[in-house]
Amino acid sequence: MSRYRWTLTAVVGVVAFAVLLTWVGRSSPPSAASGTGNAALIPVDQRMAAAEFTGLDGWLNSKPLTINGLRGKVVLVDFWTFSCVNCVRTIPHLQHLEQTYGNRGLVIVGVHSPEFDFEKQQSNVAAAVHRFRVTWPVALDSEMNTWTAYGNQYWPAEYLVDQSGRVAYIHDGEGDYQITESAIAALLGVTGASPTPAPPTPDISTQTPELYAGSERGQLADGQPYGQSGQPVSYPDPGAPHQADRIQVTGTWADHGQYLVSTTPGHIRLNFSARDVYLVAGQNSGSPVHVTITVDRAPVAAGRRGPDLTESGIDIGRQQLYHLLTGEDGSSRQLIDIAVPAGMRLYTFTFG
Repeated sequence: MSRYRWTLTAVVGVVAFAVLLTWVGRSSPPSAASGTGNAALIPVDQRMAAAEFTGLDGWLNSKPLTINGLRGKVVLVDFWTFSCVNCVRTIPHLQHLEQTYGNRGLVIVGVHSPEFDFEKQQSNVAAAVHRFRVTWPVALDSEMNTWTAYGNQYWPAEYLVDQSGRVAYIHDGEGDYQITESAIAALLGVTGASPTPAPPTPDISTQTPELYAGSERGQLADGQPYGQSGQPVSYPDPGAPHQADRIQVTGTWADHGQYLVSTTPGHIRLNFSARDVYLVAGQNSGSPVHVTITVDRAPVAAGRRGPDLTESGIDIGRQQLYHLLTGEDGSSRQLIDIAVPAGMRLYTFTFG
């Protein structure tokens, strides 16, 4: 099944219907209308049984759970993966839901379905669960078996299961938090609930899309070629890339499909447009690597540094999502230049 990262901040009910159409074994799927309260829910007589959690590699924060064993509860099944910035940005929303409705009959189950191989390692997922303060049960869906059982296609995606074990609501991507919360409150019979006000939806029409570095899904700037798998290729330094929204590398790099590895010191450059810049990266040899960053050939001012960036740069250790820049213009082009030593793995740039 195709996998996608969702880059919009909200979806409408038509998308929920389209995803439900892909559900394995479901011949006449219902639709979930966009709205508030009961209007957001699939009509009771059209709800279908939720797929079981299946083919898992284990659980974090919980003993093994089943949909059948959770009958009587409202279950929010959240498909996510820890290197997906869109998933990470939903975590505060999920924390709010757990704090507000956890003692009223809501159970959140995070199904961690990885995009990259390093996200299949339980120690890496456990570190991310701790880092992001995820306290609800997390199912390790390393081989995407539960993902497939649900016919899912997106990170993040939320499936709301009613007390009888039937899917009552589906939402793909970020946003629509008030609608999701109203649907939960309606299923639980909570009256007078005041959903958290939603933040304004930013304009992402000019934002750089997610960019992959490896040859499986990537395309380097200005026609830079990939070499044979695992074989170092020397890339000259022509200065700033001519092509926007494409990753440029200099120095010597080896392609490994999902990622590039620097085998000598070099640079990563990108002409981008976004308010926030994130990097999925890691070290290749077991020891952290230190990288330095400039924007438009100048050091990054304190107010523009993401939480992972210090005045001296970033120590890239565990393979994960790093928040580099925040509060950028977002409406104009800027050049980020990352000076790297040998031994860094580069997976993706993502933006917000």
